[in-house]
Amino acid sequence: MRLAGALLALAAFLHLYRLSEPARVVFDEVHFADQASAYCGSHGYFFDVHPPHAKLLIAGVAALGGYRGDQSFESLDDPIDQVSPALLRLAPALAGSVLPAVVFGLLLQLGASEVAAFLGGLATALDNAILLETRIVVLDGILLLACFGSLSTLLAALGTGSPRRRAALAVGAGALAGLAVGTKFTGLVALALDAVCIGANLLRGPSWRALREATGVAALLLTGAVVTYVAGWELHFALLTEPGPGYAWVAPTGDFVSDALRVHRLMLTSNYTMTATHPYASPWWSWPLMLRPIYYWRHGDAALYFLGNPVVWWGTTLGLLLVLANGVLLRISDLDLPGRPAWPRRLWVPLLGFAIALLPLVAVPRVLFLYHYLTALLFGLCAVIRWLDHIGWTRAGGWGEQRRSVFVAMAGLVLGFLAISPFTFSFIEAPAYRELVFGLFPGWR
Repeated sequence: MRLAGALLALAAFLHLYRLSEPARVVFDEVHFADQASAYCGSHGYFFDVHPPHAKLLIAGVAALGGYRGDQSFESLDDPIDQVSPALLRLAPALAGSVLPAVVFGLLLQLGASEVAAFLGGLATALDNAILLETRIVVLDGILLLACFGSLSTLLAALGTGSPRRRAALAVGAGALAGLAVGTKFTGLVALALDAVCIGANLLRGPSWRALREATGVAALLLTGAVVTYVAGWELHFALLTEPGPGYAWVAPTGDFVSDALRVHRLMLTSNYTMTATHPYASPWWSWPLMLRPIYYWRHGDAALYFLGNPVVWWGTTLGLLLVLANGVLLRISDLDLPGRPAWPRRLWVPLLGFAIALLPLVAVPRVLFLYHYLTALLFGLCAVIRWLDHIGWTRAGGWGEQRRSVFVAMAGLVLGFLAISPFTFSFIEAPAYRELVFGLFPGWR
């Protein structure tokens, strides 16, 4: 589709343009780029609280470009001069480039019009926080693509009449879900939402045939997930054959299954009992309002600051409140929309995704950051776009039939993106402007 192609082109430009800047170690590149380098060069065993899959992808892409792990990532702001920074950042950037088109396709599957789906994809492409997170060596871009790609692929599997196509798509959805879990354990949202969608599809028309098909899809989904997850761990142990810093945590013994179980117990314990504090940490309830962004890097007048597009973040929060109010009014009144169902088809899918992505983090005692909200944010955005489309804000037909407010919203997305861009790109040095913004929003400093 042309609209999907336009989103892909826009996102690719935003991600790949001057990707090597800054040519210095930024934020958690200290950890993740260093770990990817171990796969490519030293092969020294390391321990991390996150599974290895995304780091293996980052290392694999870098290795294909000739990287042999000879760059040091010892400290924040160290120069990256032994390899092109763009090579190490390429895998997250590619994930971020594809993500808006995936959101576009998912919204179509949820029943949205092309105009509404494009708005959702555009909001994803022009969100500064997602963009920054997918222009450096961190894991969340791959996590988002795997989660939303898995859901979209599963919905395609449930919607096809071809048994062979259904089987292939189910395995693909499972593989992406396995990649999501293998990136961060919060990727379990993909498996959980996929399972609920399979069950809901069965309940729409229960029969022995439908039960057999649902069972088959579930089995293939689980197979794809398990194979992908296990394969990542096998590759992890196969590559890290030399003594390294991970020996201080748990030394491998060579028996893969035993080692993997020991590492998983340690990962879960370490994740849950982490007691370190951080000046840019934030509680979960503050995330929808974007109250505490994060300084990722600063060098002279150049800076990178994890701060989202206000139109996307605050607009999504306001929209979710309106969706909730609409649901309450539907329950206590005769409110109805002439000629259409009161509640949009499949709106429950992104709403449930939002809840599954956010609510487990409420009970996590360890320090958390604003970027932990990204998965929930995208689900919330999809829910709001689907609801606005259903109530008639976007009109049937092409762009010529749309309300003026649709174009105002698109302009708002662009202006919001431009307003935050000096915090997103290190090559935009605007210290006076940043101080002006901090003066307007002192909690962001």
